[in-house]
Amino acid sequence: MKNLYIIFFIVILPGTIFSQTEINDFRRDVDILHYTINLNITDFKNKTISGNVKILLNPRKKDLTEINLDLLKLEVDSIFLNNKKTDNYIYNGSIIKIPYNSQISTEKNSTELTVFYHGHPIEDLAWGGFFFSDSVAFNIGVGMAAEPQSFGRVWFPCIDSFEEKASVTYNIVVPKGFKAVCSGVLEDVSDSDDGTQVFHWNLPQETPSYLISVAVGKYEIIEDIYKGIMRDIPISLYVNKEDLANTNYSFKNLKNAMASFEKGYGEYMFDRIGYVSVPFTSGAMEHTCNIAYPDYALDSTLYRETLMAHELSHHWFGNLVTCKTAGDMWLNEGWASFSEALFEEDVYGKETYKNYVRENHIKVLTQAHILDNGYRAVYGVPHDYTYGTTVYDKGADVAHTLRGYLGDSLFFSSLTAYLKAFAFKSADTYEFRDFLTEFSGIELTPFFESWVFEKGFPHFSVGNIDIEKAGNEYKAEVRLLQKLVERDYFGTHNKIELTFSDKNLNLHTKTVEFSGPEESIALILPFEPTAVFVDLDEKVSDATVDNYKRFDSAGRHDFLLTDFSLEVKNLKGSLFVQSVLNLIKPEFVENSNYKISEIQYWNIAGVSNGKSTTEGIFYANTDVNNLAGNFEDLILLYRPNSDAALEKVLVKKDAISENEGLIRVKNVKFGEYLLAVEK
Repeated sequence: MKNLYIIFFIVILPGTIFSQTEINDFRRDVDILHYTINLNITDFKNKTISGNVKILLNPRKKDLTEINLDLLKLEVDSIFLNNKKTDNYIYNGSIIKIPYNSQISTEKNSTELTVFYHGHPIEDLAWGGFFFSDSVAFNIGVGMAAEPQSFGRVWFPCIDSFEEKASVTYNIVVPKGFKAVCSGVLEDVSDSDDGTQVFHWNLPQETPSYLISVAVGKYEIIEDIYKGIMRDIPISLYVNKEDLANTNYSFKNLKNAMASFEKGYGEYMFDRIGYVSVPFTSGAMEHTCNIAYPDYALDSTLYRETLMAHELSHHWFGNLVTCKTAGDMWLNEGWASFSEALFEEDVYGKETYKNYVRENHIKVLTQAHILDNGYRAVYGVPHDYTYGTTVYDKGADVAHTLRGYLGDSLFFSSLTAYLKAFAFKSADTYEFRDFLTEFSGIELTPFFESWVFEKGFPHFSVGNIDIEKAGNEYKAEVRLLQKLVERDYFGTHNKIELTFSDKNLNLHTKTVEFSGPEESIALILPFEPTAVFVDLDEKVSDATVDNYKRFDSAGRHDFLLTDFSLEVKNLKGSLFVQSVLNLIKPEFVENSNYKISEIQYWNIAGVSNGKSTTEGIFYANTDVNNLAGNFEDLILLYRPNSDAALEKVLVKKDAISENEGLIRVKNVKFGEYLLAVEK
């Protein structure tokens, strides 16, 4: 799912908190084979539901003496075990406990358990649950404040976990003129004598409880066919009549999103591509074949089409292969967030992808630790932050970095193989790592140790470079540095691209691997390098934000999200510039005259084969840099590299407010720029 906003606080719903032992035990005791959900959703006045669910199951252990089911705050009317009524059960408002004789079920004769129930289904106190309005009823299958967060139990008895999966049949009774929309494929609609209709749906693919869904409303339907890589797949969009035209436009790139994900991740494995409009103001939910999509997003624009793509991509990451535990949630949400960028790339081009990734990355670097109350690894995030910025946005950062680490061919082939191997199953982070390692032939334990299991960020840079002529070639001795932000772990087997420029500004890229805080790498080049750039194509989501521009004529360029612009006023020849905003304390900056920002600094790297007149424009903010005083007190310091002495730069200032403004520098020199104030 993708939420419009996230509110995190500790909430205890009565009857929803279990010990970890109890959760692990009863939710793994039985194998649910199939649910048949027979439900009446006609009482919009009192906002109640009633009916029964038939559950076909097998025990997972021979000595099972009790079946436990999740059902939250609904009334149990009766229970039948293999068509025989039993009054020997206990229900405490959250768990139904039913005595069980292990001889009842065999491999050839599964147990059928039927629970009749009714009541007013509840909403989660943070996000999700079951909702009624005057004319719409629908579920949102995750309860962010609940434990566990899988939230099918608010509307039907189930084993409510990310791990347990089953196929589903639905028979939903609704008032005439309404439609019931469920996960799966609509098989039939039948009329009843009492003025109601019954919608019969079937979902043959095994699905966890939180992705099983229903929505009831006065819907119109938009139907189409997507020609997939293996077969034609029906599309059905259920929306309000007044939103038909808006939906057609807002979903104009749905087929392009499908093509993007089938190309990247393999065949779409479900029977229908489906969305249903719901009056939910806090986001969307990726129910299998029946994505609950907020009606506010049907606005006749493409502004929220990444929301459409995000939810669709869950049909690979989440719906097809589901995270095994809440601690593995980045496998669902991080990869769906990455898929937004992949959609942008395939529809709008590589530069759009890079901009999307860069915007996400600066959010991760500057906000994730604030929103999630600390720097966190993407794996094992605590309950209160399962659906936070670390899991979604840093998870996407990690996926993007893994793409660069493996290269596109291995990256996408490995993901496709993983999704096929674990189809309709659950996987944890270690299984994901081990499968990719085995399939790709690249040991990914070092990558996962640094990027998945560790908090904070690495930072990669070049300390210095020594060039020696070696016959007709040149030997470049490059000292690579790894610094750390909010972590103590130095990653090993880091892969970094170094791009060298020759005298004609032709670029040549080599991938190097290094470990630890510092390592020197010797490279043989067929030309004399005039400059070196680190990770020019931004394949690594370290503690930097950067981009580059080649100038062949005068002009101005804003280096997106690096707080730097360059105006080239006169140019003979060509000029190549990379702006790097380093979100880390600069090295060797102890100075008796200045207090220097420990938050960030710039590295303006570049090379020219002619002459130019330039003006560099730095955006500066005293609050961001944690420097006392106001904007007019700021000083800009320069040095060609971290080993050199600092010097004060002659600047012109344009204040925007008391604490922020633009610092202008004539004829910017390549090197490091630091913000400071006088002591």
